Amino acid sequence: MRYRYWLYTLWCCSLVASTLESSSDRHLAEALAQVVANSEMGRLKTLYIYTHTSSPSTGGHLEELLDQVLMTLPSNLQARRLLLQQSMEYKPYVHAVLALVDGLASLTAIYAGIRATQDLSHTLIYMSLATDAYGAEMQAVLRLLWHLSVLNVGVVLRPPGEHILMVSYFPFSAWHGCQVISPNVVNRYQVGTGQWASRDYFPSKLGNFYGCLLTCATWEDMPYLVWRRSGSFVGIEGALLQFMATNLNFSVGLYWMNKEEVLATFDESGTIFDEVRPVSTSSYLYRLDCNWCSLQIFGHHADFSLGGFHFKPSAGSEIPYSQSTYYFMSHIMLVTNLQSAYSAYEKLSFPFAPLLWRAIGVVLILACLLLMLVLRWWHHHELPVNPYYELWVLTSGGNLQDRLLPQRFPGRLVLLTWLFATLVLRSGYQSGMYQLLRQDTQRNPPQTIAEVLAQRYTIQLGEVNEARILASLPELRPEQLVYLAGSELQSFPALARQSGSSARLAILTPYEYFGYFRKVHPMSRRLHLVRERIYTQQLAFYVRRHSHLVGVLNKQIQHAHAHGFLEHWTRQYVSAVDEKDESVARIASTSYSTLDGIDGDPSLSAMEEQQVATVRQNVLSMRELAALFWLILWANLAAVVVFLLELLLPKIKFGKLLGKMNSRISKCISNLVRD
Repeated sequence: MRYRYWLYTLWCCSLVASTLESSSDRHLAEALAQVVANSEMGRLKTLYIYTHTSSPSTGGHLEELLDQVLMTLPSNLQARRLLLQQSMEYKPYVHAVLALVDGLASLTAIYAGIRATQDLSHTLIYMSLATDAYGAEMQAVLRLLWHLSVLNVGVVLRPPGEHILMVSYFPFSAWHGCQVISPNVVNRYQVGTGQWASRDYFPSKLGNFYGCLLTCATWEDMPYLVWRRSGSFVGIEGALLQFMATNLNFSVGLYWMNKEEVLATFDESGTIFDEVRPVSTSSYLYRLDCNWCSLQIFGHHADFSLGGFHFKPSAGSEIPYSQSTYYFMSHIMLVTNLQSAYSAYEKLSFPFAPLLWRAIGVVLILACLLLMLVLRWWHHHELPVNPYYELWVLTSGGNLQDRLLPQRFPGRLVLLTWLFATLVLRSGYQSGMYQLLRQDTQRNPPQTIAEVLAQRYTIQLGEVNEARILASLPELRPEQLVYLAGSELQSFPALARQSGSSARLAILTPYEYFGYFRKVHPMSRRLHLVRERIYTQQLAFYVRRHSHLVGVLNKQIQHAHAHGFLEHWTRQYVSAVDEKDESVARIASTSYSTLDGIDGDPSLSAMEEQQVATVRQNVLSMRELAALFWLILWANLAAVVVFLLELLLPKIKFGKLLGKMNSRISKCISNLVRD
């Protein structure tokens, strides 16, 4: 009888325990379903559900819990995918994840196939074996989620008693410090009311960095980024970096990359940014201890990078880093020196091409020969006393005397044709001369890349750009390439000093480099920009592959675009290339030391600093009209020489000798005409 009593008591206790356990599971299923239905997870199209167990004993409990959760979810949340004992794949879109696991090993197995999630998921995790919200296992779980960039996450667990807690972490906090991953209870499920204490299931984690340090890997490459000792930045990327730091409340640290690291960034594989994985992947704790054994830029030196890095699409899905949205489009162009200026006499011949000058000379010579024949064979015609002089007068726009005008129509037609032809030539010459004197006092520089290559310019470029340039310009000969000793900006002054000589040099440079140099350097007027682009590179931030920082940076770039910040940079640093020489408002240059990244950039003089929005008087100077004054001087000197010869020749009795020579010349010409 006593034996039956103990069996009955044991049966009642087990029944009560199972009832309590069933009630607890029901409350847990309702708590999970509420988070899925009432949070951002419920507004997404697909719910991915993962279940994974490390031991068979816990599998049945999670399967029953999953059934209860699915029955508790509202009918409108039917779009879901169930994955049992499977690892997760990277999803490049916003999605919702519900993970039911028994412990850290199961969660690690789910995330074994990816290196990060780019903070694109709202993730709810239930762990059946974890009971301590502040224990070592929970600490390891949160560190795993932080490294995988799973930030919108809540880990649900049941401690002893009628409690259901949601645990998360805050990597940047005014209380916990910077990148300190510690458990925080962010919500509690109230069993009595059947509701969570707060409706904010996924609190924001990256809206405020609380002054924490984020390190940027870069190199000194103005106008992109220049750091002053005062802590401020100069350049397009420097301004963007300061803009982000102000909005997100973080302090900027700089990791200056050495030459070898900079050269490695041009490798299309991008391995300089990669993280070396550990040899053993079975133990996640090993990976935590060695901090993913990071031996490269990200995770070892810096959180992100910038500084003129260009887009590398060739690596495809194997590329070891992620890029932000492009914040700037940099056009790669050629800047050449200017050839020696036209001489005063070359300017007089500039309006006409050499072929046209030859044609004019041939026509004048033929006209003179025709007059010679008329003078010799048609004596009965009345001709001017000095026919060659009159021909020159007609060519220059003068008139004939009335008695010398042709009486017949063919002669008048010839005269009118001559007058119209010379009128057109004179008008064209005057227009071309005006344009030359007012605008172009230099030899015509090459206007296209083809002209640069055809004229055998020596193209100077950085060593790292050679492969890309040869791929973009297959017609470029390797012997035309010379490596720069320094940066493009440091090489511009030397290129400008070559202007005015016979040297033909060009520098391969980003478009905005020349724009910045032109605004701060007085020597920029002696350089020429070839307007044709070689290629365009898109500038973006680099971060660890699928890092949570991608979304943060993209939002700030969009914010900058929306507020016209990028347009402001373009006007400030780039648009000087498109301004006219007479109206360029130069900004005062700053003397930078070697530590500031610019070596040997001279300052403007006091007078040049005052040339802000000044307009040069548009008048012709004595220098521009020098050729005309020199020709008048030489003509007057020649007239004096002829006058002196006329006075002196009769006295020294050279008249007879000259007469004999004239007669012999006349006989030779007549014999040639007869033949």
